[in-house]
Amino acid sequence: MKLLDEFSIQLYSVREEMEKDFIGTLEKLGKKGMGYTGVQFAGYGGLSADEVKKALEDNGLKSIGTHAGMERLTNELDEEIAYSKKIGSEYIVLSYAEMKSKAGVIDLAKKLTPVAEKINAAGLKFGYHNHAHEFAVEEGEYLLDIFFANLPAGTIMELDIHWSEYAGVDSLAYMEKHKSRLELFHVKQIDENKNNSEIDNGLLDFQDIITKGKAMGIKHFILEQEEYAVSPMASAENAIKYINSLT
Repeated sequence: MKLLDEFSIQLYSVREEMEKDFIGTLEKLGKKGMGYTGVQFAGYGGLSADEVKKALEDNGLKSIGTHAGMERLTNELDEEIAYSKKIGSEYIVLSYAEMKSKAGVIDLAKKLTPVAEKINAAGLKFGYHNHAHEFAVEEGEYLLDIFFANLPAGTIMELDIHWSEYAGVDSLAYMEKHKSRLELFHVKQIDENKNNSEIDNGLLDFQDIITKGKAMGIKHFILEQEEYAVSPMASAENAIKYINSLT
């Protein structure tokens, strides 16, 4: 029995291929190709929601959600919500935000509160994807923890374990601490030089981490790859073969 019956990919991992052939790349990733079951978007390639919805259906792919920037969430939120609902997404995730101080983080959370409330009211979930800088400590707390504490209940965490490890965090303990909000997880390897290595060649034991993550209630495990020992598409194929080998 496979450890994961479903495994998704953040499409930023294959961004150059997506730019060349958006729909063709989805076909290569989905049921007709590598066998990914879900995708997380990082832009829609200029295609309509109807076009993307059809491409997902044709290739047996589910839209887990999208990464969106502050500009999109601030100025085009209604459009993003409508698009996300049309293609069957579950989550709209803020992909990055500057966090330099406790006061700044609280102010950011205040600005994002109406965004989160509007997304939640539409039947979707708002979340945040970490990098390393959010683990700076002020008054004994991670800035990331302060951020979540000042957002509406129901805001979810998408933990990128590469970046939490990069910051020197005990990632499994941190996952346990936030398991009530941890629904999305970026499967992303780190090596001894803090590089993003291929997922089967690094410091993290994903057999153990995924097993514990499932027990904590994580709903979606998503590959994100930013550095490559091979081509991005070969890396994506190697990743799903590795994940499918775990039992």
